[in-house]
Amino acid sequence: MSEVKLPSLTVSIVQDEQLVHSRAFGFKNTESASAASVHTLYGIGSVTKSFTALAICKLVEEGRLDFHDPVSKFLSLKGQLFDEIELHHLLTHTSGIPGLGWAEVQIFSAIGKSKKWLPLSSVDDMASFMDDVDDWKEAMPGSKYFYLNEGYFLLGEVISKVSGTPYYEFVKEKILEPLKMNRTFLSRDQVERDGDCSTPYIVEDGKVTRSVIPWGSGSAGGLMSNVNDLSNYILMFLNRGEFSGKRIIGKEMIERMETAYSRPPMSIFPDAGYGYALFVTNEFFGQKLVRHDGSITVYTSGIAYLPEKGIGISLLCNGEGYSPNILAMYALSSMLGKDPEKDLAPIRREKLLKRLEGTYRVYKDTISAQIKRNGDFLILSGEDIGNNIVLVPESDDREGATFFTLSATARMQVDFRFNKYGTEMIFERYRYRKSN
Repeated sequence: MSEVKLPSLTVSIVQDEQLVHSRAFGFKNTESASAASVHTLYGIGSVTKSFTALAICKLVEEGRLDFHDPVSKFLSLKGQLFDEIELHHLLTHTSGIPGLGWAEVQIFSAIGKSKKWLPLSSVDDMASFMDDVDDWKEAMPGSKYFYLNEGYFLLGEVISKVSGTPYYEFVKEKILEPLKMNRTFLSRDQVERDGDCSTPYIVEDGKVTRSVIPWGSGSAGGLMSNVNDLSNYILMFLNRGEFSGKRIIGKEMIERMETAYSRPPMSIFPDAGYGYALFVTNEFFGQKLVRHDGSITVYTSGIAYLPEKGIGISLLCNGEGYSPNILAMYALSSMLGKDPEKDLAPIRREKLLKRLEGTYRVYKDTISAQIKRNGDFLILSGEDIGNNIVLVPESDDREGATFFTLSATARMQVDFRFNKYGTEMIFERYRYRKSN
């Protein structure tokens, strides 16, 4: 939190069917130095999608729709594509439609990071926005993963139409109230009446700037909640659809949500897949890990759990700058008895990049260079070799690490090694030693 300037972070951990740890760090409001608590509300961003998926599963369980129903059965949208796209495709981000940018513009315009404006407040507005989407299709439905916020907006509208009640009211009746999630909201009025809400902040370039809540993401990312409520939500998944002795949804539906149907293009784990609004891997230290994170820039969130071990975690922040997903995996790996500093790949790589930052010098200080970390990469600048050279990590072990870059379109290997001289770098013709 100190390093990336996060204003606050709240966390809760469940194990053996109960809450075993909850804690709040930092300020829900930095101006007044008001402390955050485990009851404080935050935007949960795309974790909302799992509630939307669970609501769809509930309607299927009640026999009111089918996963393979075409979207056009419920919504009037232009073009033939929605005759081919099923609810299953929207749930798994396999509609074949690449991201259209609606949610991003909606968030960025609200917080002042974009001058673009897309005031979409209804399904008719979304239908107008998507009227040319047939020409934008990238793949056949079911064949390729494209994360599509607009798809979850449409699923929310399907829930409203089939249930005959507004999206939030259905989610509240079927999910929130049975789970005693009495402080999970969707609207500004509800949050303001509650009163205990974290102030949203833009955390950028070492500065923390007060912002506004970007309302309007709805069923794709609009819920506000707290870690205590989210603990009950995770317990329901760990108990295969039950909470406090009451069945919320059938075990089969939970298992369906946790089944990987599509493969995202980016993942820490080689087997990672996407179910119904849940990322899934079976290679988390030999365990099945189920998770989802979310970001609406001024709030970040994450939920994760290990169904076979009965443990789970939720995290909420009023700013972005560090992945809740990595924080969650850090905690879960610790609970498995692992040392995340050594055993968890993202943490190990992060420590490596920090270790390699500094000033490097050639023989008798004839030439020097600087290395700084930039996200997942290193940036090298120096005399004779140029500025802002991006070094991409390839491999690492106790004795050193290998990176690569491009030089005049040619691929060039860059080696780091740890020895009696400290840290050394071999770059093109030069041998450098780190001096600080």
